[in-house]
Amino acid sequence: MFVKTADTITKKLQENNSISSEQYEICRFGFQQGLTILLNAVTVIVIGAVMKELWQAILFMALYAPLRSNAGGYHARTATRCYVYSILLMIAVLLAMKYLYIPTFICIIALVISCAVILILAPVEDANKPLDDIEQVVYRKRTYVITALETIIFIIALFFGLKHIILCSMWVMVMMSSILLTGKCKNELNRTSDNVCHTERK
Repeated sequence: MFVKTADTITKKLQENNSISSEQYEICRFGFQQGLTILLNAVTVIVIGAVMKELWQAILFMALYAPLRSNAGGYHARTATRCYVYSILLMIAVLLAMKYLYIPTFICIIALVISCAVILILAPVEDANKPLDDIEQVVYRKRTYVITALETIIFIIALFFGLKHIILCSMWVMVMMSSILLTGKCKNELNRTSDNVCHTERK
């Protein structure tokens, strides 16, 4: 997503001698990521506004995005599919927060179980985003810190009876643990398939 747009912008800068050929790939990647982040932010605001759950949508993404970036999990094969899945995820969560009644004790249980899954599995790499040993350690530590901070937010919200924040925090952990489990299962299936193909070739 935005590959051609990022290429066009970067080529214009290079033609104007604003960047060197050595800086091309870095700038192109930066523009691509920046445009993707901008699109996601606008999408969240639009969906939240349409569903009259604007601040809930913003809060969910503020909690979800850093955890997703570091914990990993299932990734779609294309950026477009990833964008579509993200939209569906956001709509599903906002509908759940708006219309489902979930008792506080269920929220606590769901959050504890989800946090345990996240801490055990993270980071889960994807075939499109493999991690080396150092990255595994770095992303695991970051995930632990983010999970701890967001759990503290949940506890504070629990103490003050802030139901919407309780629900939002809980859904972030539930969705994140589900994505990690899906990614883990996908990786295992791919490994099994690769082993079968390798055995057949022999």
